[in-house]
Amino acid sequence: MERLKLDFHIHSYHSHDGTMKPEQILEAAISKNIDVISITDHNSTKGGIESRDYAEKKDLPIRVLVGQEIKTLSGEIIVINIEETIPDGMSLEATLEYGKKGFIISPHPFDKFRKGIGNELDRVKDRIDAIEVFNSRTLISSHNNLADTYAKINKIPGVAGSDAHLSEEIGSSYFTIKSKKTKNSIFKSIKEEKISIYGRQTGLKPHIKTGLTSLFK
Repeated sequence: MERLKLDFHIHSYHSHDGTMKPEQILEAAISKNIDVISITDHNSTKGGIESRDYAEKKDLPIRVLVGQEIKTLSGEIIVINIEETIPDGMSLEATLEYGKKGFIISPHPFDKFRKGIGNELDRVKDRIDAIEVFNSRTLISSHNNLADTYAKINKIPGVAGSDAHLSEEIGSSYFTIKSKKTKNSIFKSIKEEKISIYGRQTGLKPHIKTGLTSLFK
């Protein structure tokens, strides 16, 4: 067992508002001593697969978990450890059923400026493996605090994610666990809630940059 540093919310150029190639993501993550990342592109697993394969081919000292951030009719859900792209635009329940073999996270659930599932959590919380209790792109601290409080009250593990679309954002928030560097050990340790959260808010500037990217990409 070792103390691992993880960032479970990163976007590559396969997201409509992302530009980072796998090499850029991995170089930035390694430079910040991150042990495990998940690439969670909007409605696509391509970035995760490319980044994992690149890291393994180059024998890099980092573990990449394939993920995706899916837009449901109720808001966004992250599914990690499933390589098939889950269709967007389905109901929340249908999306959770589709992704049930993966590890399911509710990202930025109470961020009023983005597409979290918010109060819909109540009816699906038994099917959620973790809640993102700190998201660096959340502009108002109370929105992260609401997620943290909800996770603690309902005894759901809380994780953090940078929501990075730019290399300088990677690792702006992360969490640590004591675990082996295997998928089973990582997910088991998260579910046991032996987690420490670290993070800082990155402000409005990254939103402006990615907004321009989605317009001109």
